[in-house]
Amino acid sequence: MIIDKNSYQKQRRALLWKIEKNKLLLASVLGLIGLLVNLYPIHLFANIQLILGNVSYVIVAILFGPWYALYTALITVTGLMIAWDSAHVYLLFGVEALCLGFARRRDIYALYASFGFWIFIGMPLFYLYVFLFSELPSSHIAFIILKQGINGLVYASIGSMLVILTPSFWQFKSKIKDTQRRTFNGQLTYTFTLVITIALLLAALLFNNQFIERQQTLLYQNIENSADHLGLSTQAYLDSHTRAIKNAAAWLSLNQHSTAEEQILLSQLHDNYPGFITMLLADRDGTIIGASPASLLPSNEVQGKQINIQDRNYFIQAFINQRTFTSPVFQGKGFGHDPIVAISAPIYRADTPHHPIGIIEGSLDLNEFKAIDNANTDSNNQSIVLIDKNKRIIYASDNLGLAPLSLFSYSLPSKNYITPFPMLNITQNDNVAPEFVYASVTLQNDWQLFVLNPFRPLVELVEGMYLATFAILFVALSITIYLSRVISSRLTLPLENIANKFSTSSESARIEYAVDDDSPLEIYTLFQRLQQSKSQLISYQLELEEKVAIRTLELEHANCKLKALAEKDPLTGLYNRRYAEDKFPAIQELCQRSDEVIAIALLDLDKFKFINDTYGHDGGDLTLKRIAELLRQEFKRDSDIIVRYGGEEFLLIMPLCNALKIEHHLESFRRKLENIIIKGKQPFQVTTSIGAVIGNGTFSTSLEEWVKQADTNLYQAKETGRNKLVFTTLKD
Repeated sequence: MIIDKNSYQKQRRALLWKIEKNKLLLASVLGLIGLLVNLYPIHLFANIQLILGNVSYVIVAILFGPWYALYTALITVTGLMIAWDSAHVYLLFGVEALCLGFARRRDIYALYASFGFWIFIGMPLFYLYVFLFSELPSSHIAFIILKQGINGLVYASIGSMLVILTPSFWQFKSKIKDTQRRTFNGQLTYTFTLVITIALLLAALLFNNQFIERQQTLLYQNIENSADHLGLSTQAYLDSHTRAIKNAAAWLSLNQHSTAEEQILLSQLHDNYPGFITMLLADRDGTIIGASPASLLPSNEVQGKQINIQDRNYFIQAFINQRTFTSPVFQGKGFGHDPIVAISAPIYRADTPHHPIGIIEGSLDLNEFKAIDNANTDSNNQSIVLIDKNKRIIYASDNLGLAPLSLFSYSLPSKNYITPFPMLNITQNDNVAPEFVYASVTLQNDWQLFVLNPFRPLVELVEGMYLATFAILFVALSITIYLSRVISSRLTLPLENIANKFSTSSESARIEYAVDDDSPLEIYTLFQRLQQSKSQLISYQLELEEKVAIRTLELEHANCKLKALAEKDPLTGLYNRRYAEDKFPAIQELCQRSDEVIAIALLDLDKFKFINDTYGHDGGDLTLKRIAELLRQEFKRDSDIIVRYGGEEFLLIMPLCNALKIEHHLESFRRKLENIIIKGKQPFQVTTSIGAVIGNGTFSTSLEEWVKQADTNLYQAKETGRNKLVFTTLKD
């Protein structure tokens, strides 16, 4: 029997695999297609991408349900895992595939299920992931979540429409069937909703994408124009002051003046160029001999000090290297401690044209760059950063919070943030989202001017557009559902009334047809034909009801016979093994709950093969019937179950029995059996060996375990001479 059962299970598994292999094949193919599509998501804006490969598991969820959808999703989102390097896709989209599959089992349309999933599960789950495990700034989270929800509706709509438009999907025999037939109203509403959703979403995404690209282009053109303009202004500012120093040095070199006259000339020059915060004259030893404002020099002389600048780089470059020099930004020492940029040039005498006698230097007031910054009226959002060749900040707009003299450090955004323009972060270097769009120009002295525009306003613009898209979609779907229901009701009401009118219900007489001159031609034609054949339909109905009643009665009789065949042995009329296995759990539970005992006896006829060989199979069958009759006579309680367990094996299940009498009762049966004469063609006798056990209901819940113990006793009875009863008590 065990071999037969295993063989049956193998055949069943083979049949199931044959039925399911087409599902698995289609799910795998769609999964691979989705994987390839997801390897190349469509870039929309920044790190926002449109996913279309997930259409694959939407189709599988509609056709085959949750588990095949999950299998397809795991294959499909592997493409996103490769493209994004983020394992959250398996969790998020795996849960979505399961939800769509389970919704399909409950006859919920995929688009409605997708909408509900993203509102109640997908968006909260994605928010939790981004909040806990992502480095995205909190200001971007709402936008990204909203985009993901819209993306989910896009591929759910496309997948649903592909199922509707592909005839091979309709004819797939193993697909999930609706548990209840859908109404025409519901089907029409859903079709309209699908068409409107796909058209609106694709149109909105296309328009938004083109608008965003145009805005980005205009923004960067504005930044580049500002950078060029400000770069020219800054270069002109430097050139004018450099020329002033150079011309002053040349004029002083051509004419000899006293120290007092040079001081007066220096003050006049400073008055003409207020962009210098201070100016000075130094001799060949680096000692300052003139300064402007003139008040700076006497205050130091009163203190008995002479300021020497021989170690300053601007002195060395002008005096030693004999060239006009513009220094990097540094902190002043002699005439204050403000950050300055020094412009210096050598001074000669007419008789020593190659040997400087000193230098003239002007310290640029860095605050003057603010005037250049304020002159940029093209955009209030733009800021500038001016750095020297050592990357130290000369000037930065106040809103940036960058101090002069500090190193200008910045970082580039994440590679996943795809933009056509250069981006950088200043205040949050570890932020994956960019802070600024920038353009830069390099001046002639290797200074760099950066023009920065905040990236966040552009993101807010895109957020508003997507939010408006979602709101318009919601309003459009609401209007679509309402209009489609009105239209479908107008089409289906006449059909419903015609159907109700032609029914046999007593209330049908009070129903109006609702067919008028405005009704469609097809409905009016149907109405006329149905009206002509109503009596014929009723006649057919009565005839069919009569046939159904007859067939039902025949079926009930057949079911009774089948039940008897399923539960009883046709030869002996005793219960079969399956019946015993089905009933035993309830018996065991009853005895366990009431703390009662169960007795199990396994009977095996001695030398039954000899009887078959000697008296033929008729003699064997007669023996089995006679023993079955005796068993029914001896064990006739309602609770006793007598089972033909095998060929010549019988099983007795005796719950709630008397533990003190059951052994005697079984022994009495054995003796009666050995005295019975089987009257066939030749009279003969038969004996049986009995293995029996008794135990509390708590011993085991498995009938097999009880029978195993009884079989052990039966084996002992056989080994000790047959025609014996071996009876034992089981311990818990």
